[in-house]
Amino acid sequence: MNTANAKSLLTIADIAARTGLEESLLRFYESEYPEQLPVKVLRGEALLFPAEAVTAFQAIHLRRTESQPPPSPRYGRVIAVTSGKGGVGKTNLALNLAIAIQRLGKMCVVVDGDLGMANIHLLAGLDPRPGMMEMLAADATPAQLIADGPEGIGIITGGSGIIAMADSDHASRQKMIKALGEVERLADVMIVDTGAGMGREVRDFLKAADEVIFVLTPDITSLADAYGLLKGLDQENDHDQRPIYSVVNMADTLQQAANVALRFSDCANRFLSREVKNIGYILKDATVGAATARRTPYSVFRPQARVSKHTHNLAVALLQDEMSELRISSAFGRYKKMLQKGDQS
Repeated sequence: MNTANAKSLLTIADIAARTGLEESLLRFYESEYPEQLPVKVLRGEALLFPAEAVTAFQAIHLRRTESQPPPSPRYGRVIAVTSGKGGVGKTNLALNLAIAIQRLGKMCVVVDGDLGMANIHLLAGLDPRPGMMEMLAADATPAQLIADGPEGIGIITGGSGIIAMADSDHASRQKMIKALGEVERLADVMIVDTGAGMGREVRDFLKAADEVIFVLTPDITSLADAYGLLKGLDQENDHDQRPIYSVVNMADTLQQAANVALRFSDCANRFLSREVKNIGYILKDATVGAATARRTPYSVFRPQARVSKHTHNLAVALLQDEMSELRISSAFGRYKKMLQKGDQS
């Protein structure tokens, strides 16, 4: 792209200045009417609008103010990050992936759903907060559940309550799902760190999420346990066609990462007739340990580090692979139905 065209690319703030509309209203229009807006252009580490977006936003606003029928509800993408076993770097990846998505112009909320090991707040440098159950018991609003995280992301800490909902009473369960469903309407993307394991609550949530990312490592037990979890999901819902992705973490070389991804996708395809798309890899990097020791996300600690660039690439791949049809239904609504079915069984 030549220099003149590059200068014509606009941020949401630029469009707000040219149209006189609030940024929050523009982001709402972007979420509700993506098909009426020009495709964003990736420039550097940001997704920007071409100049014609100004006219498109103005046209949308005009139709809205002329009392057009309200659009169908739209929900944020709920992406579950999971693994068959612990120790694969899943929580660190979930946090930094959320930061990378936020930097690309999407409002992102990360939810700590790691049963018994709720520690995203530690990696993000936040002070401990009351758990979700405690906050909802104190009549906190959905917005109050969200802590301000690095780079503008939202963080819902103490998320172990999500996966432990089957152990809570019916009223508490309904209250929590309702609150998370409202957050789902506020965010563009919700990243949920589900925790490792194959318990029913974990499987139900993985089945409810819009998309699932399996975090793998070259460790043979990581591959075996991840396949076992995928097989369990497939056996419970053999008509499931939601996107399933893999990310290879802690690889020594690109060749090793490719081999791990290929083995996982080959097993899924051969024995389960299930497509698993690999969206990237993260090579070993001492930056991760150094950042963790400082309670700082590695993508904030060293944005130019190899691990940060690899995580940015994952975010770009996810945003380019968006399936808009998934956003017309609520992941937490589906989860509610699964829990209700479990109550009756």
